[in-house]
Amino acid sequence: MLLHKLTLLTCLLAGTAEAVEIATGTMLGQGYEPRSFYLREGKGAWKKTYSGPGFRPGAAGRLMNVRVAQAVVHDEWLTEEAFDPEKNTERVIAALDDYKKHGILSISVSLQGANAAYERTAHIKRTRPYKLGPGNGMSMSAYESDGSLKPRWMARTLQLARELDKRGMVLNLVYFYAYQDEALSGPEAIDKATVATTDWLIANNVRNCIIEIANEYNGGDFDYNRYIERAMGHLIQLAKSRFVEKKAEFRLPVSASSNGEVKPGEQIMKVADGVRDYADLVLTHGNHLSPEVKRKRVKELASNRGVPGPIVINEDDIGRETTLAHLKLELGSCDAIWESGGSWGYMPWVQFQIWPFVDYRPGSSAVVTDEMPVPERNRAYFKAVLEHVAQKIYQKKIYK
Repeated sequence: MLLHKLTLLTCLLAGTAEAVEIATGTMLGQGYEPRSFYLREGKGAWKKTYSGPGFRPGAAGRLMNVRVAQAVVHDEWLTEEAFDPEKNTERVIAALDDYKKHGILSISVSLQGANAAYERTAHIKRTRPYKLGPGNGMSMSAYESDGSLKPRWMARTLQLARELDKRGMVLNLVYFYAYQDEALSGPEAIDKATVATTDWLIANNVRNCIIEIANEYNGGDFDYNRYIERAMGHLIQLAKSRFVEKKAEFRLPVSASSNGEVKPGEQIMKVADGVRDYADLVLTHGNHLSPEVKRKRVKELASNRGVPGPIVINEDDIGRETTLAHLKLELGSCDAIWESGGSWGYMPWVQFQIWPFVDYRPGSSAVVTDEMPVPERNRAYFKAVLEHVAQKIYQKKIYK
């Protein structure tokens, strides 16, 4: 407990230094490119991401991402195995330098976890929904039932945000995840949680953050009559209003991610009214879509003036095993989204999306063969993905 308090104090003190701040061109207004991301340090000038000597011109304004949804997670009903959530966060922090040197500027982290896929183990058979209760479901939420924040969850989140800030990186923070929204008692508690989390970011001067109100808000798996989906415009406005209410010296970009599905008759990835009208950027997923389909749809999104800000596919499941066939699709998806004007986010499903999500670092070699032992192949696959991203970002190979 003493170590936990000392870690929290160190994080709070770190917030007194000049922080890295992120914005979109849409937020900054005239003279800035609407489809680009910008960073500044302290009161310095806003500069496009990946701009300056050593970067490829086509990289400027992008934001390449790795989904590390379980970075601050703790399943509070887990009894089958021991788990130290603080050490889990520290393992993520230990991997950040590897990500940064390959051109990754953002990681996606969830305050309600993600799919731990316990069913892949021999001895943990519980599934995602909180409402199933202990022994059957999972309790993976930073929120008490009334929407107030759990201190240990937020201490881990602050530690991670500060470490990202030191490296000039950005935290893509997901507030709500389907199957865990019932950890909150209802719509009023969801609103309270939105306010409490945003106020926490303001109070701790966390400027290197993109707020993602919900992961796949339109996926149909949220409860309370799909309140989060129906109220998305309200929730985005509620989060944005806190910066005015608190007279904050900064404002963070706010959006929510869609599942990327296209219904019959639709030509582009769905951007619901609440996101289109109030968000600062588009976050969407490319799961199970071919690279060519993603190329077309991101291009159409980018050319649509009614779609707000930059476009990031921050989750892209093209197949969950680290095979050569999947690697080809992975890199092809990255290329397609890049060439269409978007930014891409790698989703390492096998490596650390699922239990026990401990292998956060890439391997030393990017050579992948299907015959390799799976743990070795997972890390080589991750390395191959990171090297592919780095080749798009940097003029020369500055990584190993």
